[in-house]
Amino acid sequence: MSYKLAVALVLTAASLASAQVASSYCDASSGICFQGYKDPTLDMTIGVVLPPDSTPASNEYIVNFVVPVSYGWTGISMGGQMSNSLLFTMWPYNSQIMLGPRWTNDYVLPLPYAGPEITLLPASKVNSTHINAIFRCQNCTVWEGGSLGSGNLDGTAVLAYVASTDVGVEDPSDIDSSFQEHNNFDFFGLDLSQAHSASYSKYIGGGSTTSAPSGPSSTTVPPSTTSTAPQGTQTAYGQCGGTGYTGPTVCASGFTCVAVSPPYYSQCQPSK
Repeated sequence: MSYKLAVALVLTAASLASAQVASSYCDASSGICFQGYKDPTLDMTIGVVLPPDSTPASNEYIVNFVVPVSYGWTGISMGGQMSNSLLFTMWPYNSQIMLGPRWTNDYVLPLPYAGPEITLLPASKVNSTHINAIFRCQNCTVWEGGSLGSGNLDGTAVLAYVASTDVGVEDPSDIDSSFQEHNNFDFFGLDLSQAHSASYSKYIGGGSTTSAPSGPSSTTVPPSTTSTAPQGTQTAYGQCGGTGYTGPTVCASGFTCVAVSPPYYSQCQPSK
């Protein structure tokens, strides 16, 4: 069966002008408190809570993702863009939550990504109006081509979210299903220093359903073999600056580092 490739989650200067900033809220069904954003237009909520600061730093967090059950599929980018980011895609199937990690190095359909371990917590549910997914993600702060908060878990992260409000996935019973391009997206800034919670160990108690990508699981992040840019040079549409960012600041040939959401986020965009 043919499908239309999911394409760019490109953060343009115009759209970033309206970027929102996370605030604190608590999920009523679980009692877990998050730093996140509630989108009143798309009726979507995205929240994150991290363990207390530690040395070495923890590699996990809990995410709250609340979306209308009528949407075909929805997703989160933990790196603020589509390529070289840890992505989560989600849709309902009967009364189940179909949720899994994905990754891509280009603006094409992201494929299941081995490494992250996702556990849906007991308060997760699907009702007549919404999906409320609350999931623990282990081995999730670093991924191929990037990391949460550019490696600073007390810095600033830009999270993006997408929705296909009218077209579902090809096979909703298959967590690895292909799907068409989303028709909505937005993003927000998250101060990770405010997302750590001393109650984290209580929050993770009693996980239930586990969903994992196809293929062998791994506890390490696989080495990147997809980038064609020289070492120390950022690829097209990759992050090249922003608060707490420590990666490459020089863009590949034909691209320029643009401050699209100062001071939080700069991105390699085509040179004019």
